[in-house]
Amino acid sequence: MEADSKSSRDVQSLLLADATTLAGMLAREEISSVELTTVCLQAIEHRNPQLNCYLHIDAGGAIAAAQASDARRAAGVPLSIFDGLTFAVKDNIDVAGMPTSNGLGYGAHAPRADRDAAVVAELRAAGMIPLGKLNMHEIALGATNDNYHWGRCENPLREGYTPGGSSGGSGAAVAAGLCALALGTDTMGSVRIPASYCGVAALKPGRGQWSLDGVTRLSHVLDSVGLLARSGRDLQALWKLPPVSHLPRAEEQAVLSLQTMRFAAMTLDSASDLDQEILTAFAQATSALAGQTASLEARDCIGMDFSGVRRAGLLMCEAEANVTFADELAQGQLFSLQLRKMLRWGAEQPAPALVRAQDTVQAAGEWLAQKLEGVDFLLTPTTPQAAFPFSEPAPVNQANLTSYVNMAGLAATSVPLGVTADGLPFGLQVIARAGDEQRLLAASVALENFLRATSAHTQDLENH
Repeated sequence: MEADSKSSRDVQSLLLADATTLAGMLAREEISSVELTTVCLQAIEHRNPQLNCYLHIDAGGAIAAAQASDARRAAGVPLSIFDGLTFAVKDNIDVAGMPTSNGLGYGAHAPRADRDAAVVAELRAAGMIPLGKLNMHEIALGATNDNYHWGRCENPLREGYTPGGSSGGSGAAVAAGLCALALGTDTMGSVRIPASYCGVAALKPGRGQWSLDGVTRLSHVLDSVGLLARSGRDLQALWKLPPVSHLPRAEEQAVLSLQTMRFAAMTLDSASDLDQEILTAFAQATSALAGQTASLEARDCIGMDFSGVRRAGLLMCEAEANVTFADELAQGQLFSLQLRKMLRWGAEQPAPALVRAQDTVQAAGEWLAQKLEGVDFLLTPTTPQAAFPFSEPAPVNQANLTSYVNMAGLAATSVPLGVTADGLPFGLQVIARAGDEQRLLAASVALENFLRATSAHTQDLENH
């Protein structure tokens, strides 16, 4: 019994190791890709009935790809440091031979993609292994992943709680160790919100930095493909995969990052509608950062019309979805009644209302971009709250702090910031200019390490 318990702990430790750790194990031949992939598939078989994060799994294809990866490594020609690691894909991103449902009610009859989306092809070219397609909020228009057709995706940290959305399946799968990395999409916060709620890391690149070819459109202006991983250094390594012989050494980069980079922190108070625990943690973190960076300035949020901007962004999505899903809308059974009502409302808005929404979104983006003047990075909490139960109404403010980033076309990450007294995580959002993703990711790794060290120091003081 004791041996079985130890074996179970070893498997769990393996599943929850970050991709960089797993890449090192592969490089040192401590484990094979087939072994890693098999452990992951077994974990999916065990946990997915409860979590409901996977909608489609290609076990045979994954094992075959893992065998090919092991053969490349044995021959001394791996394609990248992440060759042989697994990833999973939100179900609005095409994977050749797999169904793409967009969270709609196709059941077993979802159309299958005949080629990979550009971002999937890029990961395959690095030797990574697609496991399957992930649950999502219906057409990516929502932030709870309470899907009428496919069922709720559960937060792996708390049963009955949302993992966030719309890339909820991506956040849940990464947090539960059911893939090494996951792809999602982010229109107003849809990779960063699940990262915050599930306690993992996420990257939303700046506008135009990653191709949207093969990704179902929700908003031409706001959409972005995003990444979710178990650490910031995974995102850093994956953004521009380094040569095989150079595994990332994030700790060495972190000191330089904090000492040479200029930060600004958004000034927030109870009027900004954030939970007090998150406000306090954010204030403590930014206070601790003072003196550790080249500079740390305050930026006020005067003029930030959260509700008006949110409604404008939603109207743009609702109106545009009528075009993207025109054929599917002709088949009423594919859409939930709630979504159909939302899209009908968007379709019925007069042209001046759409123009005003576009103007509001553009102005909001310009407002946020100005907050980066004179600094490298802007800090905010990622979400105003931690994950909440499905039994409670979804807060309308979930995307308040993330949506502006899409409107400005900026890049952003979310890394773990803290944990509520109830034991649920929440994130820190780091915002940068489009095209500055590599430095953004270096800063995010530095901040992640700093926050971890600060938290450990605080706990040590409390224990003594």
